[in-house]
Amino acid sequence: MSDIEPEFPVKQRGPLISFFAAGWSNLVRLMASNALFVIFNIPALIIAAILSAQFVPWLFSTVIDFSDYIDPVTGSDEGVLQLYVFLVLFLLTFLVSGNLICIGPFQTGFTSVYIDIFNEESVSFFDSFKAGMKAGWKKGIVSMLIGFIFTPVIFLAIGFYLNFRSVTGNAIAIVFIVILFAFILIQNFVYNLIVSTDLSLGKIYKNAFLFVLLRFIPNLGLTLVIGVFYIAVPFFLIMSASYITLGIFMFLYSFLVVSWVQYFISYYSGRLIGKYVDSGKDA
Repeated sequence: MSDIEPEFPVKQRGPLISFFAAGWSNLVRLMASNALFVIFNIPALIIAAILSAQFVPWLFSTVIDFSDYIDPVTGSDEGVLQLYVFLVLFLLTFLVSGNLICIGPFQTGFTSVYIDIFNEESVSFFDSFKAGMKAGWKKGIVSMLIGFIFTPVIFLAIGFYLNFRSVTGNAIAIVFIVILFAFILIQNFVYNLIVSTDLSLGKIYKNAFLFVLLRFIPNLGLTLVIGVFYIAVPFFLIMSASYITLGIFMFLYSFLVVSWVQYFISYYSGRLIGKYVDSGKDA
């Protein structure tokens, strides 16, 4: 009998296993990406904090009227003021993590890192980051400005109709909430298309919009992931208002959660881009 072992084809890994295997083997790169995302987006965090401070009373007025309790000089109700601060922290986390308010050129760099991870390319973090920025910084600036403009408009619409305090008003507000989540998907798809293709920005937004429409059912699952990790988990941790939960929140969202969710969106986007855009077909 020959000493040479027969060669068998390696079993193809499924998409879920590939996603976690590539992510786990690049855990340090993902943690670095998450930490640098927070640092590089400090200007975006400041802008998001200002927007959140303005919109929290507007969006949550059906729950509590903050204007009756918050006095910037005397702080007339400490409990309500604390709630206000926590809601601002929650909302700014949502805005920046969801790429609604972020520094566009830097986001193209982070997206390039995620793409290299799921393609299992052994490129250093900073080489991937610089390549993504170099390829997409101009389009990243425009996409960033689009996020800066449309996000407050959508929030204004949501708050406006919620303040009708009627069934019709609530129904229309829900429509704009759906539009908000669709816009989150579009913005994330856009950054992946910027890095992965040479399309004009107009065609990039067209394809991102079509991805949202034509992959509606899978996008519901993606929206659920975003809802859990960008809304439910941070809301619970922040509103628990204990040092332990706030510490857990700071650790998770400084080193793990944002990069893993964005990596997941990039992985999902990459499969769509590879199927429809790289083949020369429209979505």
